[in-house]
Amino acid sequence: MFVQKLAFFAFLGVASVGAFSVGKPSTFAGCRPSTCLYSESAEEGDSATEETTPAGEDHMLPDEGGSDILSSPAFLARKLDVLKSDIAKAEEELVEINQQIEEGKAEWGDQIEALSKEYENISNRMTQQSAAGDEDAVIQVTREMLAVLDNFDRAFGIVTPETESEKEIDAAYRSVYQSILDVFKDLGVTEIETVGKEFDYEVHQAVMQRPSEDYEEGIVCEELQKGFILDQRLIRAAMVSVAA
Repeated sequence: MFVQKLAFFAFLGVASVGAFSVGKPSTFAGCRPSTCLYSESAEEGDSATEETTPAGEDHMLPDEGGSDILSSPAFLARKLDVLKSDIAKAEEELVEINQQIEEGKAEWGDQIEALSKEYENISNRMTQQSAAGDEDAVIQVTREMLAVLDNFDRAFGIVTPETESEKEIDAAYRSVYQSILDVFKDLGVTEIETVGKEFDYEVHQAVMQRPSEDYEEGIVCEELQKGFILDQRLIRAAMVSVAA
């Protein structure tokens, strides 16, 4: 009985070994079956992935094409709506400000107008005072210089140059004399007209009357000293002789 069981198990062992030998897969040199099968599967998967992935997709940035958003119709429309809203708000504020201005004018208009007139009057008065101050200064300087001009006039009436050197000196003095008159003109100071004009007691000072063959009675026939005015202000009356 024991021998029969032993033979039976031996038979089963031989059959099992034969079954495994028949199903043994072919192997590559230096590679176990399970490892080679995994490698082949991985390589096939990688090649499949490379074939199905389009070239260049792995380099695409996430926000590529996002710059077109600012030019999109939807964004521009929204921006236009915002601008219209801001304009409407500004117009409302402007209307409110104008209303406040009108209310202020109604409340303070008379006082503002009175202050404006007072400011204008003060400004005009200051301008007049400043102009008057300037005129006073010009008149004072002119009067101081008239003494110099009078000396020139007396010298020109007495001294008669004869030699060339004397004529040159006389010409130099006359040049200085004319320069002073030019300065007077620039300051607005004008010389009073005398000879041939009707006597005017406001600007003429009559020193004498004498008969004249050239001028009628009451006409200035000779100038004895120059007179000057600044606008309507008399600086010095002209000393004259009047035809009788």
